[in-house]
Amino acid sequence: MAAGSSDGVPLPPALEAWLDGLLSDPQGLREVLNRLHEIGCRTWLVGGCVRDALSDVSGHDVDLAVDLEPADLLTAFGARAKDTGADFGTVTLLAANGALYQATTLRIDGIYLDGRRPTNVEHTTNLSEDLARRDLTINAMAVDPRGRRLVDLHGGRRDLEEGVLRAVGNATERLQEDALRILRVYRFAAQARTDGGRWRVERALREALASSASRLHLVAQERVWHELQRLLRGQHALHVLWMMHEDGVMQKVLPQANLATSGLAHFSFQDDDGRAEGYLALLLADLNKDEVTACLRALTAPRRVTERVIRLHRSLDHAPPTRPSEVRLLHHRWRGDVHLHVSTARSRDALRGGRAWDDADDLIQSTPSARKPEPLLDGHAIMAATGLTKGERLGRLKTWLHRIQLEQDVTEESVMLGHLGRLPWNGPFEEWPGL
Repeated sequence: MAAGSSDGVPLPPALEAWLDGLLSDPQGLREVLNRLHEIGCRTWLVGGCVRDALSDVSGHDVDLAVDLEPADLLTAFGARAKDTGADFGTVTLLAANGALYQATTLRIDGIYLDGRRPTNVEHTTNLSEDLARRDLTINAMAVDPRGRRLVDLHGGRRDLEEGVLRAVGNATERLQEDALRILRVYRFAAQARTDGGRWRVERALREALASSASRLHLVAQERVWHELQRLLRGQHALHVLWMMHEDGVMQKVLPQANLATSGLAHFSFQDDDGRAEGYLALLLADLNKDEVTACLRALTAPRRVTERVIRLHRSLDHAPPTRPSEVRLLHHRWRGDVHLHVSTARSRDALRGGRAWDDADDLIQSTPSARKPEPLLDGHAIMAATGLTKGERLGRLKTWLHRIQLEQDVTEESVMLGHLGRLPWNGPFEEWPGL
């Protein structure tokens, strides 16, 4: 194991305050760090937690880099240590208060033959060698909690302040080591900076993204989906989707997508929940339902996501409501997703130069859901009133009645029985309206 490490510079005030907060519980991180110090181990806080602390963003897990072998960590912490990747140097440590911290031995990665993981790793005591293998400069900073110093060998703090995404060292080499890093860069670019602005992808990295796109086939679809869905939830996802298209990356990740005919430019849904599904429905607007389903299944999207995208996709070319009764039906069909459906449908309408959904906005906003959304008449009540038996006719009649209830905002069972008495329920049922 080679020796040596950079001493860094004194912590800026933001990191001082952050570190004080982390160490405030004597049974938490402070206890773990003290134990590591007792066994002669140097420890640094590394990666995303340092980046986020400098940006005044909370919530990122605190990861530790240590200069001790995994086997020594497992021995020193005993039952409070778990092997969660010792082959690559990672051990999870349990603090006295129950908090978990991943500790990874400083390492140098071997060669990458499959574009996913190194064939081997070599442990080191040299922090600079470990930081040199990381993807972006903003992720290659470390904090020495005992010396209270920031180690920033690649200008990560400057890039963070200026909103620049820059590779550590040679951009092409970093992306070819792990092709998933291609999508990670775009995912970072899709997130808003703390001031709401966009990240700028440094030129050499942007060129490397385009030249490395062909290596994305090496990445498992599960990992592609994990990054893609996070990217699509970003506030600057639209800008990044066009970047990916220009760089030839979108054609590798989602070749069925057609940005030119999607209506994406008009999509302005602000909620994090649903934004990704809205983008997917629009990106795949030119496909039929079966093709959309097959595409999302290939991406390993969860079933709930697929079903939501399909519902949105089905409604893209719907005509907007013109009466309160139609709005109440939309509330029932789309449940809590009304505004998401309206946003996607409006985007497609605007693509063709239309404003019909804009014109319907006041009506939609002013019309609440039906007060009784569940059927007032169940199958037994309908059979008792009509003498019908179970079968398709009964099911279709129940749906028709439910539709009338929603459209007219009926709240009383007796009123629905009156509607039932006026319906031609003995006639042909094939053309009866549904929901």
